This record gives sequence, structure tokens and C-alpha cells, in this order.
Amino acid sequence: MKKRLLILAGGMASRMKKALAEENSDLDPKLVAQANAVTKGMIQVGKNGKTLIDYQLYNAHLAGIEEVMLLLHPTDSVSQEYCESLMAKDATWGMKIVFARQQIAADREKPAGTADAVYQALSQHADWQTGRVIVCNSDNLYSVNALKTLWASEVPQALISYHRDSLLYPEERISAFALIRTDAEGYLLEIIEKPTKEQAEELMAKQGRLGVSMNVFVFEASTFLPYLAKTPFHPVRNEKELPTSVVMFGEGEGKGFFAIPLAENVPDLTSKEDILVMQKYLEETYGDF
Repeated sequence: MKKRLLILAGGMASRMKKALAEENSDLDPKLVAQANAVTKGMIQVGKNGKTLIDYQLYNAHLAGIEEVMLLLHPTDSVSQEYCESLMAKDATWGMKIVFARQQIAADREKPAGTADAVYQALSQHADWQTGRVIVCNSDNLYSVNALKTLWASEVPQALISYHRDSLLYPEERISAFALIRTDAEGYLLEIIEKPTKEQAEELMAKQGRLGVSMNVFVFEASTFLPYLAKTPFHPVRNEKELPTSVVMFGEGEGKGFFAIPLAENVPDLTSKEDILVMQKYLEETYGDF
């Protein structure tokens, strides 16, 4: 079985395109321009013009991933050409990169969400519709350890449950991250989006820790595809969301995704304010790569 990673890079990046906060005005104007123009994975946050996707691919390689699929916005004219050039230069460590596009329905202005993204990606590549797949966001840099841990899970369907206290973000931001509620065996029951203080306290009392979902999952594609296909639109956000599909799987199969506890940070590139933080992390962690 090939070790496969699906990176979701088809969103609109609306938060990244918002104006830069005054206190970050020393950010390189070239990076500001990139943030306004290209997908987050193509921002050159690393040394020698390396993009975030370069580091994502590097970690995937070190984790033993053999094939990567990039799910792109239909108007993205940069990411595929860039990655194809890496393969042509033999700069992907033997990993094959394939591509899919998240087509937008005629009655919508933007993509229909992450569950729709995964469904469209798998639908466009028949050979990805069986076997295990790790899926993750394009604006987070997941560690080699996290990717290896997920793939090594004895349970076919799993997600990483990050210790909330290990995430290096401002407290206000962390408090809004989705919390994971599990049963006594560690199987997912619920992903609580934007939890209240009371919900967090209740979970802490029951589970002894607060586990956060940073949207990195592994699943058996043939088993999970039916749940992606029937995921409903969120009543408020009007998108088909992957966490909804994951919870539906547990309800339908009688046992949910297994939540693997992990205590480490997950660097994030959601807004322009994150760029300087990401640059510092990459320099300290990867040196001259």
C-alpha cells in the first residue's frame, strides 16, 4: 500500500488577504504582495525563496510518504506548475505529486468546504479511492512525527489530538480552537468548534486533558468516501466540512476515528501576522534547508 498524503489547498485564503496589522508593518513587502496574490502554500516564507509547500513536502518525504496529492482552487495558476518543476528537477526525493481541482458549482462564489474538497480530490483519481490516505490543511506545517504517528495507527481511521497547552499561539486564539470529545476508549464522539469556557472546563474534568483538532486525519478511502458524499452543508457557514464527515463516520459505523494524543506545536499560516512567526520557526528548525 502506497503511503499517501492529500493536502487541501483549494480555499480562498480570505483571512490571509486582509490588511496587515500595524505592528507587523516591517514584513517584507514582497511577502505581503505574495500573500495577496497566491495560495498560502506558495508564499516564500523560507530561505532562498522556499515556499511553505517545500517544507510540507520535505516533512512528507521524511515521514515516508510516497505520493502527494494537492487539491487546488480551479483558478490557481501557480502551485501545480511550481510542483511540476520540482519533480522535473528531481527535487521531491522520489515522491510523486498529483493534482486535483475543487470545482465550484454554478450557484456558488467559493468552494463548498473541506469535505467537498476531499470528495472531489478522491473522485478525480480512481486509484486513490482505495487504501489509506492522510489528509491535512495547506496552511499548517505538520511535523514528521505527526505524519508518522498517524500512518502507524493500528486503527484505520484516526486523527491527532493535540494537547492544547502545547500549542504556541496567543491564549485568545487557542481558546477558539476545536476541542475533541472522546469515549472512554479514545474514539471520537464530537469535535466542538469554538468551544465555550464552560465546555472546555467540562471536558477537562471528564478527560483530564484538552485535545485540539488541527485538521489532520488518516482514513481508509473506500470506507470513508460514502460519508464524504452525504455530508450536509453547515446551516450557518454553508459549507460541507470535513469534521462533520468525521463525526458522521463514527455515528454510522458505531465507532469513530481514534484520537491519538500528541504534545507539540503546529505552525500556522492563516493571516499575514503569522508570516514572521513562521519565518522564525523555519529558520530555527530547518537551518539552511
